[in-house]
Amino acid sequence: MAQPRGRRRLATLSILLLAALTLLAIGGPLRTVASKAARAAVSPFVAVVHGVTRPIGEAIAGMFNYGDVVAQNHVLSQELTQLHQQEVANEYQQHQLRDLLALERLPYVGALPTVTAQLTAQNVSNFAATIEIDKGTSSGVLDGMPVVGGGGLVGLVTSATQGGATVTLVTDASSSVGVTFGHGNTGVLHGQGPGRQLALNFVAPGIPVHAGQHLFTNGLQGGLYPGGIPVGTIERTKTPRGSTQQSIAAVPIANLDGLAYVDVVLWEPGS
Repeated sequence: MAQPRGRRRLATLSILLLAALTLLAIGGPLRTVASKAARAAVSPFVAVVHGVTRPIGEAIAGMFNYGDVVAQNHVLSQELTQLHQQEVANEYQQHQLRDLLALERLPYVGALPTVTAQLTAQNVSNFAATIEIDKGTSSGVLDGMPVVGGGGLVGLVTSATQGGATVTLVTDASSSVGVTFGHGNTGVLHGQGPGRQLALNFVAPGIPVHAGQHLFTNGLQGGLYPGGIPVGTIERTKTPRGSTQQSIAAVPIANLDGLAYVDVVLWEPGS
């Protein structure tokens, strides 16, 4: 029963649409009436067409807007990247400034002349630890000169050319520094490789040693370093049964992992 009724309704709408179009064609006084009738007859079809075409139009508009959104996101992404790069650059510059300011306050160097140098490379392996600096013999830097940082002793110049030098760090397995601590006690601080603790040797059992104690270059005649430069801090100590010396571990005072600038002390052994 629903289908014949639907067909009759469709036929009636078709007749009304045809009549409205005919009245529009007549013109004259009937045009106003025809226009109203036409709008009334056509409106259901317009509504249907509008309902179908509106989502399509919105989708097309969305396609154009999507392109704008992608472009804006790209611009924002570039701006965020630039801001991040600037932040990293600022952090690096602040780090360098801290290193330079720290080198201005080295009371343990005293009146000894120094040359400030910038790191150009860092060489680390299982047992070797060296850095390259941008000052050499043309700046007065020679083999055997001590190198210090904000915290203390960094190492020793072991090879110098006209425009640069190699510095062997105190953590290098070949490094050996004569130190003093407490009330005139002495020992020799040996490097054991990057990332490893320093070993303080030749300290007899019974000599008072405790964690947190600082070690300084002893400045003995013929030593490799002038006296009074901070070298390390004792972390632990024990005396194995029957041993002729204590087993003492220490760490460097200078922050060797975050170096940017160092000072070369223009001092030679025997000076």
